[in-house]
Amino acid sequence: MEKLSTVLHRLLKNIFLVPVYLYKGLLSPFFGQSCIYSPSCSSYMVDAVFKHGCIKGGIMGLARIFRCSRMFMGGKDLVPETWSWKAIKDAYILFRRH
Repeated sequence: MEKLSTVLHRLLKNIFLVPVYLYKGLLSPFFGQSCIYSPSCSSYMVDAVFKHGCIKGGIMGLARIFRCSRMFMGGKDLVPETWSWKAIKDAYILFRRH
């Protein structure tokens, strides 16, 4: 049996991600494949929140969404195993168009 705290953490993460799930289910089908990254920004947000928690994962997801523009090259960009401001900054440098 899972600990109650583990179940509550998972529930809070899913509640936090409701807007992302709504976007993926209701709006994303109308826009088609518009993300320049793989996995998509919404999938990245879900992965980041489940890996690093609501606050840190949310920061990583929002930073990724802000990077999803023509100023950046795009490509394969997975959620880092460890959270750091350096990892967020490095992604901006790595994918920037020169």
